[in-house]
Amino acid sequence: MSKILSIIIPTYNAEKFLNKGLSSFLVCRDTDAQTAQHNCKMATEGRFEEIDIDKAILDKLEVIVVNDGTPDKSVEVAQKFVDWYPDTFVIVNKTNGGHGSAINTGVEHVRGKYLKVVDADDWVDTLALKKLITTLQVLEAAQEKQDTRVMDAMLMSYTTYDLQKAAKGDIPYEEHLVVPGTKHDKSVDIQNLGGPYSSQVIAKHFDDVYWGLTFHGILYNTAFYRGLAHKLAEGIFYEDQEYAAVPMAYADTIYVYDEQLYQYRIGDVSQSISMESSLKRLSHYETVIRTLIAEGGNSEEFAPGGKQIWGIKTAKFIDDYYQLCLIKNPDKKMLRDRMEKFTSEIKSADGYIYGLIEKNYKVFRMLNKLHMNEKVYQKVFIPMVHLIRK
Repeated sequence: MSKILSIIIPTYNAEKFLNKGLSSFLVCRDTDAQTAQHNCKMATEGRFEEIDIDKAILDKLEVIVVNDGTPDKSVEVAQKFVDWYPDTFVIVNKTNGGHGSAINTGVEHVRGKYLKVVDADDWVDTLALKKLITTLQVLEAAQEKQDTRVMDAMLMSYTTYDLQKAAKGDIPYEEHLVVPGTKHDKSVDIQNLGGPYSSQVIAKHFDDVYWGLTFHGILYNTAFYRGLAHKLAEGIFYEDQEYAAVPMAYADTIYVYDEQLYQYRIGDVSQSISMESSLKRLSHYETVIRTLIAEGGNSEEFAPGGKQIWGIKTAKFIDDYYQLCLIKNPDKKMLRDRMEKFTSEIKSADGYIYGLIEKNYKVFRMLNKLHMNEKVYQKVFIPMVHLIRK
């Protein structure tokens, strides 16, 4: 059976989240928000026979649950979906190797023309999934007609769901949109969502499509991704930065698609993005930064605008690292020397990247010495910078 889209789900200790995520892939003939809630409830209770599946769509979808040696009952949750929909859901078992390792393994098993990674504690918007599969089928038909690859990558909007806001009764959803450009040369403007666009256009309109150039926004052509033969770093966190930056540097044809497919759960203190967790994994940040910088040695093989995309993405991740160590960290003196040494290492390793981060590093260092905290940084300093730039 020909598959158009494969979803890779790296799974470790996700028992309490996985049912919600997997049920969100159950596309029905009539799909809306209520249907998605109903599907989740029916799946939780094992009443799959009450779910009115759209078989034509589900036949084009593959969901690969990569069991990364999880010690909990995640596999048991996934197995219920495999039992009911064996042509769509698959479990791949492996020894524990981390998030990147699970993605690498998943890529080896993909049967779909296109692939996307969704973490096991997140989910998708089911209606957006239905629209996406239909869109990919149209693109694939065009590719077959032209006998050439029409899309290396697709950039999509996504939504975050904040657990802490939900617990306080605030609106927990926040949209992160990919929008058409309005402020650049009209001859190359991304005035209409779609494509294909070259990497040069995407680089020029980076701010317009910023959210799409993230782990949650990117979808890859399987043949393109496999052709790079790039393996993500294993056994560490934050390799999702590598996933979003390295292949994109080589992408020639890129589509822009403003559907909020990915639903990203945040606000859990146990997540790798929390400050406490991040400060324990500084070496992971540094490993990923070194990997990204090393990829610059292949810049002659990048797509025409790939060096700019790679450079901006790498510099942004380094800025995030500086912000964590020098602003978010309540101990303002603790990491000053480490940041100075690491910045010197970056300067020696790649002058281009150093040129992109030098000014920002000096600003972060100054703010650190002024003992600026994260709240003031976000609420006062950043809005002031944006105002000055305007």
